Formats: sequence, structure tokens, C-alpha cells
Amino acid sequence: AIHADGPSILEEIGNYFRLKPGSLGPPKLYLGGKVSRIKLPNDVWAYAFSATQYVKEAVHNVESYLKTMDYKFSSKAQHTPIPTSYHPELDSTPELNDKETKYYQSLIGILRWIVELGRLDINFETSIMSSHCMMPRVGHLMHVINIFRYLKHHANARLIFDPTYP
Repeated sequence: AIHADGPSILEEIGNYFRLKPGSLGPPKLYLGGKVSRIKLPNDVWAYAFSATQYVKEAVHNVESYLKTMDYKFSSKAQHTPIPTSYHPELDSTPELNDKETKYYQSLIGILRWIVELGRLDINFETSIMSSHCMMPRVGHLMHVINIFRYLKHHANARLIFDPTYP
């Protein structure tokens, strides 16, 4: 419960449902994202939400999978999730087999969740790549993997919820 008087609301809920001992307190995690409080330059306290932990784990899982295929990320930082010159609808590389297609679809699911956690910088790229889930090609998979490479080098991002009136 996020409220000006959150503890009293949770105590009221505790009258009807058993709460885990020690579970009441400031929020720390929410749906895979880290919640924290920060002080803004205008001396106002605000909540910040970061998917960094989830992103790092997702990138680690992709890297582990790629090692089984003798492939690894380039150490060179990537500045955009997908090159602006890439047009997935024109990709004519071979189609993925059933196993690779399922992996591609799972990566798209992970990316969509990362977008839900606030990583809006990959929203467009995730959207255009998800439109190829039914018949992905090798080129599509390589570019989705490159989105994870981008995230590896740009893992630390957060949303800050400034409570001041604009």
C-alpha cells in the first residue's frame, strides 16, 4: 500500500489477513523492480523505481545461453538497442527452427516485461521485434540479442516519481 499513512492501512488489512512478521515497512521491491527514496535537488523526497536488478539477471541468463552456443556479446558498448538502418520486415535471413523460435518468443516476453518495469528506451524496438514472433528469422534473433547487449551497457536507469505539482 502506497499512501500518506501506509502503515495504518496495512495494520487494518492485518486485522483480516495474516501478514508475514517483519513485512511492514517502506517498499523495497515491486514486481521485480527496486523501489527506493531519493532526495531531489529541490529538497523534496520522491520514490524511484529501477529495473536494474531484473535487467542484469536477464542479461546474465542470455549470456549463459549464448555460451552454450559458443557465442558471446561483443565487449564494445552499443549506443542504440537496434541500428536505425535495420528494417526487420525486410529481413531475409533463414527462418528459425522450433526450438530457436520458442527462445526468441521467450526473449520478447522478457523484453516486454522490462518495458513494463519502466525501460521505455527499448519500447519501440521491443514492439517492432515482437511483431515477428510467429515467423522469426536468424536476423531477428541476432537483433533481439543485441537489445540485451545494449541493456548490459545501459543497465542503470530509473524512473523518479516527483510528487511536486508541475
